[in-house]
Amino acid sequence: MNSKTCPQNYSMREAFDSTLTKLAATHSKIYVVDIDLRDSLKLGTFAKKYKSRFIQVGVAEQNAAAIAAGLALSGKTVFLTSYAAFSPSLNWGVIRQSICYNQAKVIIVGSHAGLMTDELGATHQSLEDIALMRALPDIDVFSSADARQVRKILPVIIHGPRPAYLRLVRADFPNFTDPKSSFTIGRARVLKRGSDLTIVGHGPILRNALLADQQLKNISLEIINSPSIQPLDEKTILRSVKKTKHLITIEDHQVEGGLGEAIAPLLLKSNLNAKMKLLAVQDEFGQSARDYQKLWDHYGLAVQDIIETAKNLLKK
Repeated sequence: MNSKTCPQNYSMREAFDSTLTKLAATHSKIYVVDIDLRDSLKLGTFAKKYKSRFIQVGVAEQNAAAIAAGLALSGKTVFLTSYAAFSPSLNWGVIRQSICYNQAKVIIVGSHAGLMTDELGATHQSLEDIALMRALPDIDVFSSADARQVRKILPVIIHGPRPAYLRLVRADFPNFTDPKSSFTIGRARVLKRGSDLTIVGHGPILRNALLADQQLKNISLEIINSPSIQPLDEKTILRSVKKTKHLITIEDHQVEGGLGEAIAPLLLKSNLNAKMKLLAVQDEFGQSARDYQKLWDHYGLAVQDIIETAKNLLKK
């Protein structure tokens, strides 16, 4: 991965708005319930074109979740949109009771997730959202790696059988997923095949593994993108780890309740004798910084951290 293959950054939020607007043209039951963050989530196109289907609730996260549930139970496909630091963090109880328990077709979109909040700082960093949503029964949990993948996820999850949570980031970022690959609920994708060590991750942070692979000599990495965190693609992950016997998980999220802790019991149940290391934020709150790359470095998620972890894990 280099500047020639990724010459430009792209916005997940703009991809979300344009794709949702396109889908709404043929799916008249798509509604958006927004928590006073239309411009921040770049939903201007949808809001302008489908005024009657864009409901601005204001700064009222719990009310918004309840309204979304009511609309869904009346037959609508509802997108509940906010920052991940506010939804699901502030309205988790209503999501549990009114959306998941009732199997209301609501897709909760948590933007500005992880450490990539730039000048908005630590108060807007959501490092616990996946843990919150994984703990709930009867909901799917997804994390997009880039804007290209957002465009592939949305047409699939509007037809999904359960409520869903979709994690987006604020910062623009290069597309690095395969433009020819599809998205399937419960499926992971192998970005690069290898034989010595498996890396599984989700979100933009996974690009660091591809960059690390370019610098590693004499170590063959197999890199897997897992946008579907719940349900998890157990088959693809187990097949890879059985081959390599070494695993690193990487995510811009707390180690508790994240993808790594979803995979660890899977390896135990399968009696796999594999060495494993979880790269994530280790039980700390985030910090404010204008450059999220510095935060990735601070929390041990940078390219060099992956390189050193891989070398240490492979030592006899």
